[in-house]
Amino acid sequence: MAFVPDLDTLESSSLNEETLYGPNCFCPQKPQLDLEVTSPGVGIQVTVTKGHLSRTFRQAAVLVAAVTKLLKQPSHKDFADSDLGSFLDDIFEPVSFQCIKGSYTGAPVFRYTRSQSFDILDIDHKCFVLESPTQLVALHLQGPSAGRKVKLNIALYRPRSSQGSPGSGRVPVALGIKGYRLYMSCVMSGTKPVLQLEEADVRRDIESVELTRFIFYRLDSPAEGTTRFESAAFPGWFVCTSLQPRQPVSITNTPDQVNIATYELSGR
Repeated sequence: MAFVPDLDTLESSSLNEETLYGPNCFCPQKPQLDLEVTSPGVGIQVTVTKGHLSRTFRQAAVLVAAVTKLLKQPSHKDFADSDLGSFLDDIFEPVSFQCIKGSYTGAPVFRYTRSQSFDILDIDHKCFVLESPTQLVALHLQGPSAGRKVKLNIALYRPRSSQGSPGSGRVPVALGIKGYRLYMSCVMSGTKPVLQLEEADVRRDIESVELTRFIFYRLDSPAEGTTRFESAAFPGWFVCTSLQPRQPVSITNTPDQVNIATYELSGR
């Protein structure tokens, strides 16, 4: 165990350039010189020695005692934190740390199973039409123009928890446009969510919460043969069409009131 000399001992002894205190006694030692650290502007000189005494807590103890002695002198210069720091940097060896980087892959939020294609009509018998590269509208089509309607490519998922299951009529899906790499997504715009088309391929496990913007819960009503699509990212918001033709497919939190949020799916 190292002994730290008290100030009285320091006062009565000469703390010169070769004086340190041994590990097990109060007796001044005369070790071999290894490194001398001096701060001319402050007036402190510390000697670090070779052997087991160097770079240990004992040097710090003697340094603190020496600084305290210096500060007791009436003529001492102001001693800043940076002055003490420069001594400690020279006395102690730097401690290196090894940074180990790792990653953890948790279970997917939604596990992809398969995809199915469906024709879709709202209960007013309007079809979905891709009017521009990113604009999906609903309108009535007859005769030759019926070929403009798009089919949905619905990707089915198995949830990680009991959020939904085929038996509950609440199945997580992604709503794609068949023949395109376009999927509906629900994102926040301003103060409320909006529905948009994004170019993506989500026919895979959904690993992050961020990608849940592509996920909708398919809510089937077997008795009526209809279904709704509720946003997983914004519960209570449903894919809807307007009561007026040729309006964008959007999303609402008041389904089937001033809009249509109920659909019929057919074909595979």
